[in-house]
Amino acid sequence: MVFVFSSIANKSGTERTLTDKINYLASIGHEVTIITYEQGGHPYAFPVDEKVQCLDLGCRYFTIYKYFLLKRLWWGWKMKRCFKKELHLYVDRYHPDVIITPTYTWEYMNEIMSLKHKSCVVVESHTAFLHDMIGGTLLERIRKQILLRSIMKSDLLIALTNSDADSWKQYIRNVATVSNPLTFYPETLSLPSKEKGRIIAVGRLESQKRFDRLIIAFSLIAHKYPSWYIDIYGEGNEKEALQRQIEEKGLGKQIFLKGVTSNVYSEYERSQFLVFSSDYEGFGLVLIEAMACGLPCVSTDCPCGPSEIIEDCKTGLLAKMDAKDLSFKMEWMITHEKERKEMGIKARQSVVRYKKENVMKEWERAYLSVIS
Repeated sequence: MVFVFSSIANKSGTERTLTDKINYLASIGHEVTIITYEQGGHPYAFPVDEKVQCLDLGCRYFTIYKYFLLKRLWWGWKMKRCFKKELHLYVDRYHPDVIITPTYTWEYMNEIMSLKHKSCVVVESHTAFLHDMIGGTLLERIRKQILLRSIMKSDLLIALTNSDADSWKQYIRNVATVSNPLTFYPETLSLPSKEKGRIIAVGRLESQKRFDRLIIAFSLIAHKYPSWYIDIYGEGNEKEALQRQIEEKGLGKQIFLKGVTSNVYSEYERSQFLVFSSDYEGFGLVLIEAMACGLPCVSTDCPCGPSEIIEDCKTGLLAKMDAKDLSFKMEWMITHEKERKEMGIKARQSVVRYKKENVMKEWERAYLSVIS
């Protein structure tokens, strides 16, 4: 099996679950290769099993955006040509049964699909069809249509949620649904270590995650609960803007941007509940991680994922995609301690279905199904 991915340099959900999958497949005897094209000299964000072959093609496409248009087009063409050449050389040499791409890019999808006569191709959807394939400017819509036509040539598309799978099924014949696995399910919890008044949020500091909405929502109630505060874990290009927003709202002593943590599970265990404020998701790995640690979650009911993970008012709360309703649900969680704790217990029980030993077998079956 060959996985083609941009890089595993960032500590994000897709990179974490990809690493978990390739390590699992290698551990049960599959020959697994991870081919990156933008890794460069950066270390892998998560440990990779020594049985996994790692190869980087050195096609760092993101670097072309520093050039003017003509030079950008020239270097983009050269990098795509290099990517295709190196990928074909690898496939011709090793003849993998299946090539898997856990993300899709307009720049390289045609080159990956050109390998279809040599190997089966599996595409994974880790975001949401409604965001990736619908809407945008005229140029963006054209690009999305080109990308969709390429993806339609795949042997199998795997979505992480039923709702996302239903969207893809309008265009692709062979679609499966397999959820992300839990990276870790604590067998015991350090419940006495929970810090009073601590709320946690986790994710890339980018527009999709809408931490600006979270800040606005908390600003509506923060003055009523001065002992409550939010620790936000993650890095991204919106960090400075979010910090300015925090200061402008006068929340410098109640909302903190904590950066990346090497042990997010210990941070979950120290918190009272988690808030998830995204505009869209492919799944919502952060939700099941927090729930595994006994945290109830307040989440926007965005496409796709939260409503398939959280049972509203039982294992967490689903909010409308606006700051006012998110604020209302956060306040309910703050003021209902007994119910919050009961909800956390039910949340932990509900995510047992995502444990690795259950989900990894489904991923393996899906990959092998295209070969048979």
